[in-house]
Amino acid sequence: MNLAGVMSVIVFSIAYLFIATEKVNKTVVAILGATTMIFFGLFLEKEKVWATYVDFNTIFLLMGMMTFVSVIEESGLFQYIGVKFAQSAGASPKKLFLSLSLFVAIMSGFLDNVTTILVAMPLTFAITEPLDLDPIPFVIGEIFASNIGGTMTLIGDPPNIMIGSEAKLDFIQFLWNTGPAALVVLLLSDMFILFLFRREFRKRLDKKVINSLDPRSSIKSKRDFTLSTVFLIITMVMFLLQSVTHIENSAIAMAAGFTSILFLGKNRVDYILKKVDWSTLMFFLGLFVMVGALGDTGVLKLLANFLIVLAHGSYKLTEAVIISLSAMLSSIIDNVPLTATLIPVIRSMHAINPKVYADINSLWWSLSLGACLGGNGSAIGASANVVALALLKHSYNKEISFMKFLKYGIMVLALGIIVSIAYVFLRY
Repeated sequence: MNLAGVMSVIVFSIAYLFIATEKVNKTVVAILGATTMIFFGLFLEKEKVWATYVDFNTIFLLMGMMTFVSVIEESGLFQYIGVKFAQSAGASPKKLFLSLSLFVAIMSGFLDNVTTILVAMPLTFAITEPLDLDPIPFVIGEIFASNIGGTMTLIGDPPNIMIGSEAKLDFIQFLWNTGPAALVVLLLSDMFILFLFRREFRKRLDKKVINSLDPRSSIKSKRDFTLSTVFLIITMVMFLLQSVTHIENSAIAMAAGFTSILFLGKNRVDYILKKVDWSTLMFFLGLFVMVGALGDTGVLKLLANFLIVLAHGSYKLTEAVIISLSAMLSSIIDNVPLTATLIPVIRSMHAINPKVYADINSLWWSLSLGACLGGNGSAIGASANVVALALLKHSYNKEISFMKFLKYGIMVLALGIIVSIAYVFLRY
């Protein structure tokens, strides 16, 4: 490795350490890391850095969906759907748990995990409190469901957005390829929670309390509710028809976001745009540039060679290594920088060994499954985990310690790895 490679590894490692420990805001770290690499000239064409390495399709897809969600969540649509799911459970705590878990998984397939948790947790507490149910198994189950549900679709989790943009994979391809494995993991994790908290789930519920919940109480404006429903359906249909229309993900997301502002929020544009997570978007900008430096200095090629050696030239073993490595690492560090690092590594495998890696398609699915499902491994494995546990403490003054969550998370993480490896081995 040359001097430039050593310097890029040092800068990236220091930035990664700060991002993982959260001692300094991750956006500040990413931008400073990127500009430090530019300052030291670690790029082949430093005057074209931002244009060359930043994946603007990912940036604009995130921006559009953040805007869209910010607009339609205020219509009460998501809360309405959640109460309907809960009422379908009748007097059975098990059915209630499974209904809420499915609701969160489906929501997480279309919204980011944190937004899903922010919508689902208050709803869950509003149901469990009058029914005198312990919220802890519901919170744990919904954390797992949010991470699993995000694995199923192109827009469910940032790693999928990044993978889809790089490999030119559309919404239907994600549903068809990662969806089946994620559904199996969701079912197994739900069964695991039902077994662990079996005493709590033996109770009979007062059906009158469930029926007293009025889904319409969340609707502030019938017009806004109707338009939000229509816009959501149109947006999902556009994503589903990508293979026919060939319209970029980012164009669909931006059209959805700003059309919804035009019809539902034209008098509060500034308020809506302030709700967009600009910090995350800037984080992505810096991250893309730092990973670009690792590519230009040859570090990623060395990492790809190491993975190939680790897999002993076996394609199947490569799939297993990518799933296991990305899942275990993403349980302790942010899966976004992890995915950003591994994407160019996987991309370069074909050039290194074109005979074994003639078709790397299943490696993209392996990375998606590992990086997204790995968030279940620990209390800090995903932002949604941290938010849900904070809401539990705030609302009930109950805490799930890091080690207690780890006890549950490790089991679900292991289930995710085993199912994912078996799935890619059998399917591809």
